[in-house]
Amino acid sequence: MNIKNPFKKEVSPDELKTKLAVSEQRLTTREKELKSKQKKAREEAKEALASGNDREYRVASRRYSLVEGQVNTISSMVEMAQSMKDVIEMQMGLKEVVSIGEDLGHWQKQLGFDTDKLESAVTNIRMSMDKVNTASTMMTTTMDAAMGGSEELNDMQDSLRSELLAELSSETSEQDELAKKINSEIEKNE
Repeated sequence: MNIKNPFKKEVSPDELKTKLAVSEQRLTTREKELKSKQKKAREEAKEALASGNDREYRVASRRYSLVEGQVNTISSMVEMAQSMKDVIEMQMGLKEVVSIGEDLGHWQKQLGFDTDKLESAVTNIRMSMDKVNTASTMMTTTMDAAMGGSEELNDMQDSLRSELLAELSSETSEQDELAKKINSEIEKNE
């Protein structure tokens, strides 16, 4: 028995996009039909429930659930078709980018660039930056832990501010009293 597989032949990206668009349209149409049936089943379940007819409610609610499952499946298939179209478009763009990348690599070799050394240098720079960032993060975390967290640090700062303001106001009043005494002594001597 020789059964032909319709997916065995390689298809061009444009042909595949067309086939996916047709499939997506068919699925979307079916999805709309099912949503209409689902809405009808929901209304029937609502009416049966309102009239107290348990049997009709069970039948209508079961139908609603079955249709909902189909709607969800078809919705997923529509999303998959859309994603596949996106992938095809990206693939078409990537082919051009790969071709340009190959040209750039060829030109680099003609200019005498050693791409392996260049990539190694970039990797070393990235690793060094990662180490610096890690050390910085660790230091910040350690400092935060040592200071007891930002909330406690703010409380400490507020407390210190209050103490210092109290000291400054008392020093100012002492200086004012001293200045008054000096002025009064000066006035007496004159």
